[in-house]
Order: sequence, then structure tokens, then C-alpha cells
Amino acid sequence: MALVDYSSSSASEADAVEERRRPRRKRRKGSGDKERSAPESESGSESESGSESRSKSADGAAAESKMPPLPSAFHDLYASTVRRSIVDDPSLHQGRRRQTPHVPGIWPSHVYVEWHPTSDEHGSLVKLIRLVEAELGDEIKLHSFLTSDLGSPLPLHISLSRPLSLPTADKDGFVERLSHSIRSSGTDPFSLHPSGLAWFKSPDSERTFLVLRVVGGHQAETGRVNGELTGLLSRCNAVASLYKQPTLYQQSDKGAADTAFHVSVGWTFEQPDEKASLRVLHLLDEEPFRDSRSWEMQVSGVKAKIGNMVKHIPLGQSRSVP
Repeated sequence: MALVDYSSSSASEADAVEERRRPRRKRRKGSGDKERSAPESESGSESESGSESRSKSADGAAAESKMPPLPSAFHDLYASTVRRSIVDDPSLHQGRRRQTPHVPGIWPSHVYVEWHPTSDEHGSLVKLIRLVEAELGDEIKLHSFLTSDLGSPLPLHISLSRPLSLPTADKDGFVERLSHSIRSSGTDPFSLHPSGLAWFKSPDSERTFLVLRVVGGHQAETGRVNGELTGLLSRCNAVASLYKQPTLYQQSDKGAADTAFHVSVGWTFEQPDEKASLRVLHLLDEEPFRDSRSWEMQVSGVKAKIGNMVKHIPLGQSRSVP
């Protein structure tokens, strides 16, 4: 089944397009005063072909602007880049080293909430990264999570687990238990908002991340901000513990879990000095980015990535799963 369906042109429109694409021919007199047809020379058709080319470009641009956005499920099909080596080669990954060595039968896994910024939000984040780079200077290399190597916008995520390593024998059971736990949570779809910038030193790698902190609704019964995320995290951690996997934002971690949720937008191996760090953190208060706190980040489900497979677990479908 096609990812996106487009309406086809009518027969008359198709004929008209085909007619425009045919090279124009003009009459020439040959020997014996007989007329014959021949394609126009490049010099003779320069102005017409140029006009036709501009017309086609305009038509193509108009058609491109009307194309619908890719469905979110499209990114699940291509959640991983092509593996270029089975050994740990930092030169292929911007200097990063694999925290868990590649072992056949062990599946790197992750549980998260995905966010697809709008085109305006993506543009604002790109401008923000450029300003951060200017503040940090040439000595610190900041890598962006916003775009792919080809320049396409990428979805961002809020982690609900640490990096996990699941044996083949456990991966199907893990996904099944996680799906059951989330679907039975009674959590409806909800929205989040950015609340500020922060630096986050990863406990699982040598990298420092530039993150966008997020906040959700206030739950009166618990007195917590991000009550929905905290509830989902508790269920994800319970399943991870059951399979002897590390948990996220537990008591041993710094900071309360309900204020630790964030979206990573960039990373670096270097640690910015205190003055540069503070200048970066105040960028979100400047005029171009003040409206970012009103952005709505819709959460309709949880995703579990097991190797190259992505399982989407929707929220709000069942309040009592047997």
C-alpha cells in the first residue's frame, strides 16, 4: 500500500501536459522547394525553452507545496541508519563509542515518546542551535539532532528508559508486557510544553546534551508536574526491572523524576564553561524564542525500539486490559 495517495490528473490534463513536453517543430524548405519538418535548433528555441522551463519549475514548485506531510509511521520504517560496520568505529559516528559492544543475539532497545516539530518550530530550533554555536565558539563542536545527513527534519524524543540490551529470548516478551502495562494505565493522550534549556551530562556516555525541558499538566492528586509522563515512566521502569535492565530517573539519579524529562536537541564531547553555559541557557528568553513555551507537544502514544523494529503503543484505547 502506498504511503501517500495522490489524485490522478484527468485525461485532458494529461494530454495537455504531454503536448507541452513535445519538442516544437517548424517547417523548412529543402532542395526542390519541398518542405520538411525538423526540431528547432537550440539557438532558435532559447527564449521559448527558457520560458517553458520556468513554467515547469513553477508548476513543480506548486505541486511540491501541495504535497501532504509524511505520516508519523513513516519514520518507524526507517528508524535506524544503515549499519556500515559491525565493529566499534567512532570515525563512522562523529567520534561516539558504542556503550554496549555489538553482540549477536543482543538487541539495543529504547522506550520513548516521539515529537514531530512543525515546520515553524523546526525553523526556530535550527536558529537556536546556530546561536548556541556562536556563543560556544570554535573550541566546542555542537552536533545537532534536528536534521539528517541529507538535511531533512528529524523527529525528536523524550526518553522513558535508559539504553537497554535485550537478548533475543526476551525481546518479544518485553514488548508484550510493556504494551499491556501502558494500555492498561488509563492514560489518555496529553500535551507538553517546553519550559527552558539545560545542559545534561549523560550517565551512559561521555557526551553532554543540550536539552529542552518539558512540562505537562499538574495532577492535583499527586501534586506533581508531568504526572502523565511520571506514571508512564513508572510502568516502563517496572518492566525494565522485570527483565533485569537499568531503570531511568530513580533515586540514585540527580533531581526529581517529574522535572527531569527533556528533549535533546544537540550534544558535545566538551564541557562548556560556566559563563558560556549560562549565556546559552538564557537564549530561550530572547525575543525570537519567547513563544516557544506555548508550543504544544502532543503525546498520543509510547514507542519501543527493539533493534530496527519500532512498536507504537497508543494511549487512551483501553482502561481495563485483561
